[in-house]
Amino acid sequence: MYPGVPEGFEPFPMDQGFTNHIGPLYWRIDKGVGVMGFVVLEIHLNPADICHGGMMMTLMDMAVGMNVQLAAKTEVFSPTIQMSYDFLQPAYEGQWLVSEIDFRHTTRRLGFASGLMIGPDGPVLRCNGIAKLPSANDPRFARSEGAAAFVKSTDEIADK
Repeated sequence: MYPGVPEGFEPFPMDQGFTNHIGPLYWRIDKGVGVMGFVVLEIHLNPADICHGGMMMTLMDMAVGMNVQLAAKTEVFSPTIQMSYDFLQPAYEGQWLVSEIDFRHTTRRLGFASGLMIGPDGPVLRCNGIAKLPSANDPRFARSEGAAAFVKSTDEIADK
């Protein structure tokens, strides 16, 4: 575990393609809500020595998708349809940033979520997102190694 990661967080699986290049990332399930976080490292900084907005947006995109899956109780990967972000204040190297998803709603084929990314001095980013809930029969999204393993491990973490 990297210094600065709060107790109760687990390393995020490193077999997820793109996310292998931006970590380490951490996660947990807290009262049925998926929470993701990371410690801002040098690799996450932009030329102004603050956390790159793309890094923060990526983590919140993942947190929205995770929570749509949890709310829908599905093992099917939920791709993003739309996301909007507002940057509220900068985050700096060494700071712990964590997602707080405060709204989740699903319909038959869509999931909606919104939330904040919180740093030591309060919110750094706000987001709203919509994710697709594809059919479990669509082979592009029903990945046994990806989403199914993710949902299984969320159940294990929630049981701790």
